[in-house]
Amino acid sequence: MFDRQFAKPSGLFGKIAGRLMARRDADDHWVVELLELSPDDRVLDVGCGPGVALELMLPHLISGLAAGVDPSEVMLLQAAGRNKAAVRAGKLELRLGDAGHLPFPDVHFSKACAIHSVYFWQPLDRGLRELHRVLQPGGRLVLAVRARRTDVPWLSPSRRGYGDDQVAALEHALEPAGFAGVHTQRRDIGSETIVAVSAEALKGRGNSAWEEPVA
Repeated sequence: MFDRQFAKPSGLFGKIAGRLMARRDADDHWVVELLELSPDDRVLDVGCGPGVALELMLPHLISGLAAGVDPSEVMLLQAAGRNKAAVRAGKLELRLGDAGHLPFPDVHFSKACAIHSVYFWQPLDRGLRELHRVLQPGGRLVLAVRARRTDVPWLSPSRRGYGDDQVAALEHALEPAGFAGVHTQRRDIGSETIVAVSAEALKGRGNSAWEEPVA
């Protein structure tokens, strides 16, 4: 039940989970830094949760905009409450959905991220291909996950983080989904180790309209 409330928060426990997610934002700050935002960027946060990363992005997007998608209505309500002014001004769009079925048109975004939501994508490759579909050629993607640690309390999310083999599988899944320039970094943040995997969307590759070249 504990893990389920972080995958798709609902009800009272979901509201509590959202508040817990919002208490620490150092990893969100790092991911926003890695996105290297420009004033005119259009940025997507997949699994946006309570909207902390979106809140950090918005001051950078002078003429651009941000969008968040999450499978939880509870999280979208918290994200909307945290970013009321941006929603009213049309600078932030929030939609119900998941990584496997992103409710946005092709090549709609210049950058995208997912912070601690990749664990719940079933299957992983569908989510990556959907991200490639909505990204412009050359669009930057940053995926952040917790590294698995055994030197932390049993209830710590890091106990169920990614091992080295899972990080490697994530890296290797990016190329067939249409991404190149995969770069992985690690940073210790408090009692957690955060792994950030960055990549760039290639033109055509991984898109539903792309076909294998005829030999």
